[in-house]
Amino acid sequence: MYALPQNTLLSKQIPKKAIFKKFTTLPPAKRQRIDADIARIDIVAQLSPQTLPAITEGSKVKAIYVMQVSLKTKSYSKESISLLAHHIPQRMLFALRHESEVQLAIVHNESFHAGPWLAQDEVRIPLEGLNFDTLWTHIVAFVADIDLDPEQTLEQQIQNKQEQERLRREIAQLVAKMNRERALNKQMQIRSQINELTRNYNLLAQPNE
Repeated sequence: MYALPQNTLLSKQIPKKAIFKKFTTLPPAKRQRIDADIARIDIVAQLSPQTLPAITEGSKVKAIYVMQVSLKTKSYSKESISLLAHHIPQRMLFALRHESEVQLAIVHNESFHAGPWLAQDEVRIPLEGLNFDTLWTHIVAFVADIDLDPEQTLEQQIQNKQEQERLRREIAQLVAKMNRERALNKQMQIRSQINELTRNYNLLAQPNE
């Protein structure tokens, strides 16, 4: 499963009732959303020095659990998964499954990251690193689609990528606004804003090119 070694695989369902006991302080609307999003939760793999003896224990990361979350809908709330990560005190990689497709997702330092939807038999979880700190870093980078740069920390690269995404959204909104604008002088003002944001975007993108 997910190209993981056989001795890492588990089959342990976590009852939803046990999970909901951890969400007693949540507003009813959020609890209802989690219930509407998630059908079932299973631990499908344990990545640890016991199951991967070639990888040593990290100073921060002792083990990583792969949680397969069966979804009722593809249009799930990211907050539902983030709440799971927040309330379960383990490092977790989520395999979000809907029908025959799977999307890998991970929460790192309160930031949610998700990869593309793929057919389940196409999903591969990389096992790179000499210790579990490094393995976790590589898994986060893989899911977040970040090419690790030795001159920057993972956190810096995540922050840069999030800023790039923010700029991309803002540029797209301004382009749409400019296309709707009929006054030439206002079009030029918006074009100037777009050019400035594009310069900032390109500056952030340069280290990863």
